[in-house]
Amino acid sequence: FSDDLESGVGDWTTLVNDVVGDTDWQLGTPAGSTGPLTGADDSANAWCTNLADYGPDADILLRSPAIDLSGLASATLTFEAFRDADGFGDFARIRFLRASDQVQLGADTQIDMSPIDIDWITLNIPVVPEAIGETVFIEWIFTSDSTPDPFSGFSIDNIEVTD
Repeated sequence: FSDDLESGVGDWTTLVNDVVGDTDWQLGTPAGSTGPLTGADDSANAWCTNLADYGPDADILLRSPAIDLSGLASATLTFEAFRDADGFGDFARIRFLRASDQVQLGADTQIDMSPIDIDWITLNIPVVPEAIGETVFIEWIFTSDSTPDPFSGFSIDNIEVTD
């Protein structure tokens, strides 16, 4: 699976799980007060926790299209990330769901949100063993604390799953 996000939203889905609702995963050119101003490799698109700054008390998720992992012995999720949050009250994690019934497979993988990146970085996440052989959705979940911070949050681009 590979998506540089330049073809638009496609089969990606987003969900807001909080009552405030002022933060969502948005696809486009980042424009926060801090953080990236383009996608990775100066591209036009990235998924961002708002294209501008994220809000307080956010609880949002981004779900990939279905990805077939049948016939693989192992796999790695690789993506470009830009972390720009307050460093102590905002969290990100990844989880794998079986596409047929949306049951979570394996444990969440935490993303360290304490660094403030000055450029896009590459993250490599091993696909949990329970997801191997399945058709899965990958979810990126972002939550923020109640403080109104002038940060862009979490942005991702150039997503790949390889064996």
